[in-house]
Amino acid sequence: MLLSKNDLSAIQTALDSKLEIEMTRTLGTLQINIRTSRAPPAWLPWTMLARVEMYDGHLYSTQWCVTSEEVRQACRSGSAFASGPVRW
Repeated sequence: MLLSKNDLSAIQTALDSKLEIEMTRTLGTLQINIRTSRAPPAWLPWTMLARVEMYDGHLYSTQWCVTSEEVRQACRSGSAFASGPVRW
């Protein structure tokens, strides 16, 4: 996994503190971008979201998460097909 415990802690702190941050991690052709931002009203009761974007060569995947644990699960397999809980 490309994200360290410190990365996950920084993501959770940003979500809890309502801070917008961005981080990128790369290993070979795999690139993971994580960005926290304010959630639109449709996401209530959550006020902040973390967007996980994964690129692996020509493959692309994105997922919205509300906790650093969801971010960890989305990135766990290290592939562009990682998935976690889905919110509709």
